Amino acid sequence: MPEFDFSEGYTRLEKAMAGGSEVMPFVAQMHEFAMKQSGAPGHRFYSDAETFVRGICETTRDFRFDVPSLIWDVYNVEAEALGAKLVLFDDMAPAIDNVEPIITDEKSLARLKSPNPATAGRMPFVQEVLERFRELTGRAPQPGYCAPFTLAAQCMTFERLIYQIRDNPTFVHKVMTFLTDEVLVPYMNHMARAFPDAPVLDGSDAVASLPFITADMQEEFALHYIERMQRQCSLPVVCDNWWGDSYATDLEAFWRLKLRATPTYLKVQDPDLFRIGAEPAHEYARKHDLPLVLGVDNNVLQNGPAEEIGKRIHEYMEIGEPGGKTILYLCSLSAETPEEHVRAAVGAIGRFRAGDRPWAGLRLGGGAARPDDRAAAPTGAQPIARPAKAVEDPATADEAREELLDDIFDSVMDYDDEASVRLVTRALADGVAVKEILDDALISAMDEVGAMFSEGTIFVPEMLMAARAMKSGLGVLRPVLTKTASKPKGTVMLATVQGDVHDIGKNLVGMMLEGAGYSVVDLGVNQTKEDIVARAEEIRPDVIGLSALLTTSMPSMGKTLAAIRERGLNLPVVVGGAPVTQEFADAIGADGYGENAPGAVALVEALVSGAREPAHNAA
Repeated sequence: MPEFDFSEGYTRLEKAMAGGSEVMPFVAQMHEFAMKQSGAPGHRFYSDAETFVRGICETTRDFRFDVPSLIWDVYNVEAEALGAKLVLFDDMAPAIDNVEPIITDEKSLARLKSPNPATAGRMPFVQEVLERFRELTGRAPQPGYCAPFTLAAQCMTFERLIYQIRDNPTFVHKVMTFLTDEVLVPYMNHMARAFPDAPVLDGSDAVASLPFITADMQEEFALHYIERMQRQCSLPVVCDNWWGDSYATDLEAFWRLKLRATPTYLKVQDPDLFRIGAEPAHEYARKHDLPLVLGVDNNVLQNGPAEEIGKRIHEYMEIGEPGGKTILYLCSLSAETPEEHVRAAVGAIGRFRAGDRPWAGLRLGGGAARPDDRAAAPTGAQPIARPAKAVEDPATADEAREELLDDIFDSVMDYDDEASVRLVTRALADGVAVKEILDDALISAMDEVGAMFSEGTIFVPEMLMAARAMKSGLGVLRPVLTKTASKPKGTVMLATVQGDVHDIGKNLVGMMLEGAGYSVVDLGVNQTKEDIVARAEEIRPDVIGLSALLTTSMPSMGKTLAAIRERGLNLPVVVGGAPVTQEFADAIGADGYGENAPGAVALVEALVSGAREPAHNAA
């Protein structure tokens, strides 16, 4: 008899997947929440199999989850085994520090060797976790892997990966082939031999989703290599966590793409699910006789209140109930998710099952505008179409100068770094004023890029490549600006807070701010509140921008902001990052929240110009 018996929950889950269950099961990603509940520090929880598995099982039992979720910090294992630096924390999962990426060029790729799954990094820890799970529960464990595209981003950095996809796709394919054939396939086949009764080999692909990448990139550089794994591995291979449904102009085509990665069920999760509504997903799944997984937003689960959690859960369960082939998924319960919110979620599920349905018929999801209500979303990173400009009176305009400025504008919109440098150099030689080059060409182009991103007509890759072209031209201007003592609009200090080593969003904001005419001081990642305060005192920036990609690092934002105020620094502080919301920004007393890079630039503009009063002054 196993120590932990979750057979009732597994029976519900198996019925829902096979033909329909009278009682809708639920699953939860919850390793960080289990770490917090176990009382073990992160560095031990994610390295000691007994501590990890027992923490997962006890949390599942104590909070009355249907089944345990064995997912660990799955994005880090293969990269660490290849030699990437792993950063350990006491109160959160580890993270890869790719400030010095392990793949930068052909030589660095050639130096990498296929890791031995029995000895490399924490691959043996993963095997021990799976073995101990089987011993404690009597259930077949499910090996997991970091999907090829996200693994490439871990090894190269996301920005470098995107640049190389445009500049040198042959090299990227070589990287992806190595990671697939020499790392992931041997690793997963090793696990398949150790656990031949495993149902599937389950992948996670954090950054292979819209709008992080375009639809063409997703198919060529993400799906292609998952399908390559499917052909080479001895057990079924799936990868179900792509999001971006609300950015797809052809939703059913996007779901067909997802089903090639995970053929046996469809998974749609918040925030996309809430934006498009659960009904279209349920109708599609029923039409194709597919099990459906509906995911509840981790921000709702973390921030609450309990009533909002209950409403979201009841809405999805009510929509998914007919047919019995639907599974509810609680997304990413972190160490910062309050116990009372988790109990509220489980309680709401129990009340629905018992027939207590106070929000019957309530439909809050599906109200947001879809991208197909706007211009068509991009499929590939094609040069951005330049907007038409007003025709000027040739009698009053210097046509040559205007044409040159237009060409610089176009070089940014075409992502042409070399043309940007060449044309800005020529404009200076022709006597075009620096301010005109900056304001009427470089900044104007990035303003247009930001507007197009906000409209959903371009995605993150286009923004990154346009920003790189803008920075190339700005590099030519910078010595002249310094020599002529031309002042920037203001100084912005950026940092990713302590406990977080991610910098995708921060870097993009920094590039766009430079393009808008600001001086940017980037402190980097994993910055303590003490270091941020010290540099703020030294630099005295006009605005401080704090970034976080992980829910567990969000509290560092609040602590950092409090330290800034306690030091008496009367400086506006703005926050942003994937898990951050306006509600969170208000709760910690931030002076603003940037939902995306263009929004962050507009916020800084308003604060520096005085068009917006800092919240701490208004209070």
